[in-house]
Amino acid sequence: MKFDLNLESINYIKIIYNDKNDIGHCTKAAIKQLNAREIFACIKSEKFLAIPAPQEVSVSFACNNGIYTTITTLKSVENREPFIYFTLKTPQEIQYSQNREYFRVKMSEDAILSFSGTVLACKVYDISANGIRLCLDKEIEIPENVMINILFPQRNVKTKAKYVRIDKEDDILKASFYYINLSEHDRDIISQRCIQKQLSDKRRSIL
Repeated sequence: MKFDLNLESINYIKIIYNDKNDIGHCTKAAIKQLNAREIFACIKSEKFLAIPAPQEVSVSFACNNGIYTTITTLKSVENREPFIYFTLKTPQEIQYSQNREYFRVKMSEDAILSFSGTVLACKVYDISANGIRLCLDKEIEIPENVMINILFPQRNVKTKAKYVRIDKEDDILKASFYYINLSEHDRDIISQRCIQKQLSDKRRSIL
């Protein structure tokens, strides 16, 4: 859909970018100005951020009526203590994700499930910023509390999780978990990875 958001309709934005070592990061920023060409946003930070620019970034817009996502260009980054200012190219189009931030997408990243001295290499079946389903080779007894290490490229997310159930669909065993005490930073990383995967899937479906 055409980008027609305005300052009054946007609560905040989340930007996922790569640092100079090509490692992904996520930051939550407030929009200060918005026009047809550029978006100006900022965060308060005591730490200098060395962010290469220009670069392509994933951006999500948190609005009262839901979450919108897009890919655009981070044109410049300016460190002026205690703030960091981002200048982004105003996108032409955005995609409505849904009316909540924690949507679920299919993904095939590697993961490690561990509990009671057992360590299992698994594949992610699908994932959201609230929980995850892992593919299992066989039925096993899983305790209520486990550790899951999600092996995203360049960045792992390790979290405690609560086991929910095992389902068998299309001859695939899928174990469901909810995260326990996941940090907001790691939740943002998962959320943005979901956004990137959703946008990538949409691009492939158009080609």
